[in-house]
Amino acid sequence: MKNPNIINIEKTNEIALAKLRANYGNPATGYCEEEADALRAKILNAPNTEEIYEIKGTKYYVSVDGDDKNDGKSPESAIKTLDGINALDLKHGDAILFKRGDTFRFAAEILPPDGITYGSYGEGVKPQIFGSPENFAKNDTWEEIKPNIWKIDFPYPEAGGLVLDYGMIIGVLKKAKMIEGLQENGDYCHDLENNAFYMYCNSGKPSDTYHDIEIMPNIKLVRLLSSKDVTIDNICFKYSASFAIHAPDTEGNINITNCEFGFLGGTWFNDRVRYGNAIEFWAGAKNSKVENCWFYQTYDTALTWQGNFGKYGQSGIEYIDISYRENLFEYNNCDIEFFVGYNFPVENFRMENNIMRFTSMGWGTRTNDGGVRGIEGCVRAVTSRVSDNSCDLRSTYFTNNLMDCPARQTINWNIHPDQRKNIHASGSRLYIKSAYRTLEPCLQGLQTETDQPYDRRFAKNEQELREMFTLFEQGADIHWDED
Repeated sequence: MKNPNIINIEKTNEIALAKLRANYGNPATGYCEEEADALRAKILNAPNTEEIYEIKGTKYYVSVDGDDKNDGKSPESAIKTLDGINALDLKHGDAILFKRGDTFRFAAEILPPDGITYGSYGEGVKPQIFGSPENFAKNDTWEEIKPNIWKIDFPYPEAGGLVLDYGMIIGVLKKAKMIEGLQENGDYCHDLENNAFYMYCNSGKPSDTYHDIEIMPNIKLVRLLSSKDVTIDNICFKYSASFAIHAPDTEGNINITNCEFGFLGGTWFNDRVRYGNAIEFWAGAKNSKVENCWFYQTYDTALTWQGNFGKYGQSGIEYIDISYRENLFEYNNCDIEFFVGYNFPVENFRMENNIMRFTSMGWGTRTNDGGVRGIEGCVRAVTSRVSDNSCDLRSTYFTNNLMDCPARQTINWNIHPDQRKNIHASGSRLYIKSAYRTLEPCLQGLQTETDQPYDRRFAKNEQELREMFTLFEQGADIHWDED
């Protein structure tokens, strides 16, 4: 029987409910609740895209009540599907506007041409783009093949995640043991050869037990391939086992604002490790920003740039004029990550006014889920590698960021001593709660003035953290709760 206390939180912006999306089953309590609630409300209630950005070209409207035979040029003649969007002959300056309150599910990657804006219109919650092909709680074809083990057809790429009732249960993948390993509610496996998905449920048929069942296939929701001048605003991206937005070889001016990213990642790489990021810039980024977005429950890293081999080999890769501002991060394995070497330039990279909470307390850090990440923290970075393979680090700024109850590292950044003068950190606030710690050292990777790459420092208590954090920033506001 379905739990009567589960509320359809996909249909409200009411903050007391909305914030539970981050960890509905077991929400943590931090020290900065009011600040996080205020930022979350600001993100969720951002005005429609046309009120923020000037649309100079044709506006195309998309609604689940539309029809792909329509021209899409008014809300009354809206297009219906993601496939219909990709079929449009878009011009620089055009916009694709999704209707608020509507959910658009897996059909095809969105492949933005240059100069296009993607955003919202109408009223209600942000339009949602889900990797999950359907809400499988509304599918009555579940079949019990063994006691408490249920099967349903799933002819899609490999399932890297399962979310039940908006996060009340986040499934555990039993890839190695398959059906034999399914022993607790939410345990699952995917038989790719036979297009069969199996799940353990001891309360009867899953469609009678749960309000919402989202199975996450290994797909990318948006691919910005060598794109430039693209804006993505006011959209909710969820339930993909790969990336929400993958941006390889971008040529600049990528703006991602006022968006929501939840339950992303978990796909396998070479049967050895699992990964998946909310936003990934690959092999270069410049004149781009990610601002006023909410990231939660990312299996690997919420926001990252990396990559040393792109469209033009190793030439032309640069990370210049990048801004991450006023974003809220909750329950991600890692919040911000960047890796670079080969003397690639990094200039004017700004991480400012972000709130990072309960880092490494999400599903990507669990020890009972094969292919565990769990090695990172609030910021994970490498700008100097062994054999002096360093980037040309000209200027980075880490300003007025708040780290609230991280379970693992705070700053894990491998640098060359010569780079320290170009890292400008100020205004950090750290709140450490010992009860939430899953790894004793909470600081790793800060350099002293030595010639040794990977000269790391670890802090295991408040005194050590206060002393060692000065290697990164003087005067940080540090609080440590031993209870």
